[in-house]
Amino acid sequence: MAQTKYIAISSQKGGVGKTTVTIIAASAFHHLGGIRTAVVDCDFPQQSIVDFRDKELSALQRELTHLQQDPEANGKRIEEIEAAIADAYPVIGCMVKDAAAQLQALDGQVDLVFVDTPGTMNAEGIVDLWARLDYIFIPVEPDKISVSSTISYIDTIQEIMQEHPGSRLKGIYPFWNKYIKSEKRTMYDRTEQYFADNDIRQLDARLEHSVNYRKDEMRSTMFPLKKQFLDLGVRSLIEEMSNVIFADAVPAGAEADAQ
Repeated sequence: MAQTKYIAISSQKGGVGKTTVTIIAASAFHHLGGIRTAVVDCDFPQQSIVDFRDKELSALQRELTHLQQDPEANGKRIEEIEAAIADAYPVIGCMVKDAAAQLQALDGQVDLVFVDTPGTMNAEGIVDLWARLDYIFIPVEPDKISVSSTISYIDTIQEIMQEHPGSRLKGIYPFWNKYIKSEKRTMYDRTEQYFADNDIRQLDARLEHSVNYRKDEMRSTMFPLKKQFLDLGVRSLIEEMSNVIFADAVPAGAEADAQ
């Protein structure tokens, strides 16, 4: 890539799935798209992605040590674990106030950086962090509180960035998460019409509501996303995000081809 891209799956409302979507998207771009990816987790103090990675890596290392000491161990599993550890994308934890400097340090080292941001807009350094991002993607649940929060969040960021010299933020894109096909279209239609009327470009992709998002393999920071999970709307989300992020040169494979 000619230039490192910086994005955030962000929201000021808790529980909308921003951390889970960050992990899923980072996995798809890195493992399936062949994009050199890193994650900066500044969602302090929980830093869930750092926690997921630490626990997953520790478990794999314990399993690897056990297998290496067993003369009858499955050699294929050993190779699988070693490959996963070697190929894992970096997950870096930091405070929001230090995030901009961390992004600068990653510039040119990877192609794509995902930033997991806190829900609060009062965190020290959050404005400088927004200004360092290229794009912000916002998961929206189909309920009034989530929609209202998203609209307020977009308005706040746009207003602040207009007064921030040197901001590189090019666009903010909401998308439906926890989408239920059987629900009435009223909430969806009204929200989409509001976005259209206010020049807010909403992604067409919709992540379906599913218990699969609770599964460990769905939120793995070490292994590629399994093909069956791509059919929950993930494939279309990655394709659309890729077209936005790499509009100047969409990288081959970033459409999450699981073949």
